[in-house]
Amino acid sequence: MIAGRAIDTKTATDVDGQPSWINLPAMMKMRISTPHYLDQMKGKASPFGFVLHPRTREELKLTLLTPFTKNRAKWAFSECVNTHDGQSHRLDTLPRSAVITLGDIVCGYLLHPEIKSLGPDGEKCKPHTRGLLQRITVNGGLHRCIGKEASRFDQGQSDFIQNIDDACIRYDGGRAVANQGLIAEIDARGLRRTTMTTGLDRKTIRRVVNGEQVKVSTLGKIVGGLRRAESEH
Repeated sequence: MIAGRAIDTKTATDVDGQPSWINLPAMMKMRISTPHYLDQMKGKASPFGFVLHPRTREELKLTLLTPFTKNRAKWAFSECVNTHDGQSHRLDTLPRSAVITLGDIVCGYLLHPEIKSLGPDGEKCKPHTRGLLQRITVNGGLHRCIGKEASRFDQGQSDFIQNIDDACIRYDGGRAVANQGLIAEIDARGLRRTTMTTGLDRKTIRRVVNGEQVKVSTLGKIVGGLRRAESEH
């Protein structure tokens, strides 16, 4: 398997039918844009210059940077700096399984599920799903009028319709109060059935019924849960 091969960048010919770049470490080109990164790469990179960021597994908890080079043969043996503690690490001394290669990236694309689609069986798309995909059903949540910011002066003095944009703009930190229609719908369904339908806890539902501000996403979950319950019946 590709993931099990050792890093070998010295051969320019294909091995077992695979391209020579398949085992190269995956490098991300980055720009030095913060004083912290510039301090870590002092003497190795210039302000707003480019460096390479080797991709590693999350369990290593490393964020590595190495001087930029187009010589791919040197990538596997790069002297890297961990931006968290400033310690140096040679890339070829790290565990092979912890270094992400270009081959790993290619395999990831092949096995990456399409989260926006369903499989032929109507279930969520998985890495090994085969067949014609279906459209996934999207249940709308809470609808809010956003409007747009506009200047009355720019619109001129000849407007003969009421401008409702000012009433639509809200800056409430992502929180809102449920309208009376939603509160009445919750009361009619009951606290226990609403919690079962929406998956939210009773404390949150009580806050909504009492007219307290909650996250807009919370109101969206309530609306979506109530609409799904109606469609099932």
